[in-house]
Amino acid sequence: MSLAHKAARGALWTVASSIGGRAVGVLGTLIMTRFLHPDIIGEVSDAAILCWTASWLTIWGFGQYSVVKGRGADRQEVVWHATVFYWVLGAISLGLVVLFGGRLTPLLNAPHAAVYIPGMAISIFIRRMGAMPERILTQKMNFRPSGVALAVGEMVYTVVALSFAAMGYGGMSIVIANIVQSTIVVTILINAAGIRSWATPTPLRLARIKDMLRYGMPLGLQGIAHNASRYWDNLAVSHFFGAGATGAYNMAYNLADIPAIQVGEQIALVLLPSMAELPPERRANALERSTALLSIIIFPLAVGLGLIAYPLIAAILPANQWQEVAPLLTVLACLSVFRPITWVLSAYMESEGKTNRLMFLEVAKVGLLLGGIALLSPYGLRTAAFAVGLAFGATAIAGVAMVVREGPSPGKLFIGFLQPLVACAAMGAAVFGVYRLLLWGGIRHPLVYLLVEIVVGAIAYVIAALIICRDTSKDLIGLLGKALRKSPA
Repeated sequence: MSLAHKAARGALWTVASSIGGRAVGVLGTLIMTRFLHPDIIGEVSDAAILCWTASWLTIWGFGQYSVVKGRGADRQEVVWHATVFYWVLGAISLGLVVLFGGRLTPLLNAPHAAVYIPGMAISIFIRRMGAMPERILTQKMNFRPSGVALAVGEMVYTVVALSFAAMGYGGMSIVIANIVQSTIVVTILINAAGIRSWATPTPLRLARIKDMLRYGMPLGLQGIAHNASRYWDNLAVSHFFGAGATGAYNMAYNLADIPAIQVGEQIALVLLPSMAELPPERRANALERSTALLSIIIFPLAVGLGLIAYPLIAAILPANQWQEVAPLLTVLACLSVFRPITWVLSAYMESEGKTNRLMFLEVAKVGLLLGGIALLSPYGLRTAAFAVGLAFGATAIAGVAMVVREGPSPGKLFIGFLQPLVACAAMGAAVFGVYRLLLWGGIRHPLVYLLVEIVVGAIAYVIAALIICRDTSKDLIGLLGKALRKSPA
């Protein structure tokens, strides 16, 4: 089986399972709005982000190091060193946030968030226990267990959270559901990877530790900055606008993030081991091909989500404070356009060992994001949300500028991005046209607008893509066909 075929099968499996599981999770989150006020959602979100931040501060590229360097005779030693660092440093960092996290929540205008910190810390530490088993599976390009774990975990989370919320447990229902979900996910991963593959002790060597830190420290800083750019804006919103605004913003962000996380990130997870196996001279072509394929998939999902934001939210959320999600979703949908681009660039740079550049990009992104929210906050939450698109867009452009100097064709990358955007413009024109037609016809029900706009937009994009992005469309169809068959063509 060719590497492209293996990557396509892995991407197809992870995306399909991710979407299936996430669909259940999103449905549960939407139903949760019937039980919980935005203030409570915002407080739990603040507690979770504080705990995740403590965890990120002690993940210094261990997983990437084990995927790239954990091969051949050194494999067992590399994996064991990464496992030890994951567990020991995680216990220290999460223990400290349990002890002192309550002193930070008043700064976020969410003093009640402190009660949720211990439970969220337990959930996150359990997840760290499954980090190395998942990396072992990733290195082998065996993505099915991860997909199953993700899907099952989302379903279990939804059932548990809704059950406890209906019984009146409030924000603790989310905490309990996270603990149960983490336990289920890690159990599936460990069972699939086996214990010996990641937990066979070897002597700890200083030389190995130095090599791991030399490779991983830039990735660690990049990872902290990457996750900060994804979550710390919630803390900034909480600081400037309060917990209630954070709940609405977090809901809009999570919905806007679905194309990037459930499709783009799953594909990006496949790209790192795939590019690591390629000889260096073929990686530039792989980057060009990957960006074009990812763009033709992600761009219409992101742009389309922004186009249908108002009828979508009117149809699925209560007619109260949760309706503020609609304008925020329209603004934030742009992040799914830019974020997958940086993931593909990250896979390429990591395979090339150029982790310092990733660190620079992610740190710059955090600075632009938080600084933008602070500068725009006097003009209201909706205006401050524009900082997300500005930060992600600027760093995506900077990342492309970095890699084109050393192999990838700037023209091919530009065309790979531009063609799907032109097709999206055609989709936008079609959606706007049918919106005006429905409005002229006197139709007011949001569900009618939602369904008609989705169908018309999808048809318009497919037709436009087959014409404008002809070569990429044929490549995508060919890869999907091979991935769906049991044997390569």
